[in-house]
Amino acid sequence: MKKFFQTLKGIFQKLNLIDKAQADQLSEEEWKNIAQEYEAQNPGRNFDTDLATALKEENDAKALAEQQRSQILAIANRVLPASNESENNGGESENEGSPKPSDNVDPVAIVQKMADAIESMAARANHDKAEDETKPVFNINGPGTNKTHFLGIAHSMFSLDKRWNKIAANTSYATQNPTPTAEDFEEFTKEYRAFGLSLSQRYAYLKENNMLDAKRLMAFENDYSGLDPANLPDYYLIRRQDALIARLITMYNIYDVFPRRYGVQDREVMFSAFFDTVSQAWQEGEVFKGKMDLQPELAYVDDAMIKLKFKPMKEIERMYIGYLNTEGSDPMKWSLIEWQILNVMTQAISEQNHRRIMGVYVHPETGIPGHYLNSSTGIVYTLIRYAHEFKLKIHDDSAYMGYTDSTFLETVQDMLEEIKLDITEDYTVPFEKLSVILNTNHKLWWKKNCRAKYGKDLDFTGPDSMMNKVPDIDTPIIWLPNLGNLPFILVQEPGNLQCIEYLPGEMLALQFERAMEVYKAWSVWKEGTSASFIGQKFSTKAAMDNNNFLRQRVFMNKPASYLADGATTINGANGFWFVTQANTAATALTDIANIRPGVAYILEIGSTTNATTIARTGKFSELSAAFSPTAVGDYIMLVPNSDKTKFFELERMVGGVRTINAALQPNVPGVR
Repeated sequence: MKKFFQTLKGIFQKLNLIDKAQADQLSEEEWKNIAQEYEAQNPGRNFDTDLATALKEENDAKALAEQQRSQILAIANRVLPASNESENNGGESENEGSPKPSDNVDPVAIVQKMADAIESMAARANHDKAEDETKPVFNINGPGTNKTHFLGIAHSMFSLDKRWNKIAANTSYATQNPTPTAEDFEEFTKEYRAFGLSLSQRYAYLKENNMLDAKRLMAFENDYSGLDPANLPDYYLIRRQDALIARLITMYNIYDVFPRRYGVQDREVMFSAFFDTVSQAWQEGEVFKGKMDLQPELAYVDDAMIKLKFKPMKEIERMYIGYLNTEGSDPMKWSLIEWQILNVMTQAISEQNHRRIMGVYVHPETGIPGHYLNSSTGIVYTLIRYAHEFKLKIHDDSAYMGYTDSTFLETVQDMLEEIKLDITEDYTVPFEKLSVILNTNHKLWWKKNCRAKYGKDLDFTGPDSMMNKVPDIDTPIIWLPNLGNLPFILVQEPGNLQCIEYLPGEMLALQFERAMEVYKAWSVWKEGTSASFIGQKFSTKAAMDNNNFLRQRVFMNKPASYLADGATTINGANGFWFVTQANTAATALTDIANIRPGVAYILEIGSTTNATTIARTGKFSELSAAFSPTAVGDYIMLVPNSDKTKFFELERMVGGVRTINAALQPNVPGVR
C-alpha cells in the first residue's frame, strides 16, 4: 500500500499534477495519463486494480484497528472493578457494557489484569465470544502469522505443522531442512487436491449466482451473508479464493465479446428458426402462404487438458522463496499452494484466450504433447467451417480480403455499407443492432486513417468516439485481441457467437500426485465455440451465393491472400489462408515454409486454369490422397505435425464435395 502511494506521488510530480491533485481538479484525461504512466513504470500491473487494492488495505487496516479497540474495551469491562451500584440507584447505565470510570482504580493494576485475561483467553481451545457480535472486516492477508498458522488463518492448509507453511513464514527453514519427508509429500498432495477442487466449486458458485465480477471480488463487495464470520478459517479461505479468482479473471479475456455458455457435455442442438413471408392480399378460400423452417445449429465441445510434471519439491520451494523475496510488489501474500495454482492457471488462461480465437482441434499424435491451439476450435475456424458447410456466405471480394495501414478505415466502411444494402430486404434484425469486431493490433492504423480523413485533432476517448463507432456509419466497434496481424472483419449481433463449456471452473480443479521425487498435476475440461444463428444451410455454394445474404446473421471477410502465378511454395508467415489464381503452366505445391505450430493452413482454388495440385509425397506423404481440384472453391486444410516435417490433412473439398478426416477431427459435425 505504501509503495503504491509513493509511486503515485512520483507520477504526480513527473506529470506536474501535484497542485491539481491537491485541489481535486484532475480531469478524466489526466487520470488516464496517470494510469498509463503507472502501468508503464510497472509492466504487467493494472492501475485500477492496484488502486482498489491499496484503498481496500487502508480501509481494512482502519476497520481492524477499530475492531481491536472494541475487543480491548470488552476485555477491560470484564476485569475492571464495578462502580458503586448506589450511584445508579439500582438502575442500568445507558453505557452498559463499556468500562466504568472510578477514582479509586490503579491504572497499573488494570493493565496487569487485562494482560492476565488476554493470556488466559488465548490459552483456551474455544475462545470466548463477545455477547454482541457484528460482522467483522478481515484483512485478506489474515490477522498475522502466529505460532500455529501462517497468516494466522486457523485452517489446515495454513497450519505451521506443514512444511510449506513453515517456509512461507520463515524462508530459512528450507535451508535448515532441505529435504522434504514422505509425510511432507503426502500432506502437500492432499491439501493441493482439496484446494483445487474447492477453488473449482467456488468459481462455479460465483458464476451460478452472477457474482463473477473481478472488481467486486477484489473489493469483497459480493454478498457474503451465506458465510459464517464466526467460522474464521473457512471465511478467510473463501475470501482468499475470491481474490485468486479475481486475479485470474482480470487478465483480458474474450468473454466480454463472445460470452460463455455452460452445460454442453458433448453436443447440443441450438435451433434456428427461419420464416418465409406470410402476408398476402386477401382472397376467399384456403389460400395459405409461408412456413417455418427449423435448421438446428449443432454446438460441440472437445476435451482439453493440463498435464504437468513439476521438478522435485525442493525446486518448487526455491522458486517460491524467490517470490517471497520480491513480495513487496504483490499486495497478496500467497501460500505455496495458492501461488502455484495461480501461476499454472495464469498461463493456462492466457493460452485459452488465444485458443478461443485462433484454435483448431487436432487429435494429438500418440504419446506426443500437442500444441495448445489444437486443444479445441476457436471462433475463426468455426466460422470457416460454417462457410464450408454452405451456411455462411463470406464477403470474399479481393477488396475485403486484406487491408493495409492506409486502407483499413476505408475497407471497413465499404464492407459495412455493402452489408447494409445486402440485408435491407426481408432481414429480421435491423442493421443498427449489429457490431463490428476488428483486430486490436491494428488500432494505430485506425487512428492514422481517421486523422487522415477527418482531421488531426480528434478525440478518441468516450463511447461515441471514432475508436468505438465507425465514423459516418455509427456501427459499434469491438476490438478483439489474439488475432496476430490477421486482417479480420467480423459483423454480428452481440452474443450470437459464443464460447461453450461443460462446467464452470472445471479447468481449475487441478488434481495432484507424487511420482518418486517429482509431482504430477492435471485437470480435464471441455470447451468449444458456436453460433446461435448463422443462416440457412444450402446444398451447394452456388445456391448459397444466389441467396445473397438473405436472412444471414453473421458476416465476415475472407482474411486470405493470393498466391502468385506458378507458385510452388507458400510462406506460412504471411497468414494461414491462401487462394490460387490462374497459372500459365501446370503447377504443384511442394512446401509450406515458415510454418507456425498449431496453425491450420488452407489452400483454396481461385481458378481452374492449371489449378494447383499437391502430390502425395515428401512433406505431403501423409495425405489421404493426392489433391487434384476440379472446381473453383475446392480447398484442402493442412496442419503441421509435432516436428514440422510432415503435414496432416484435416479436410478437403473436391468438386464441391467436402470430406473430413474423422481420425483428426472426430467431433466435427458431419463426421458422426
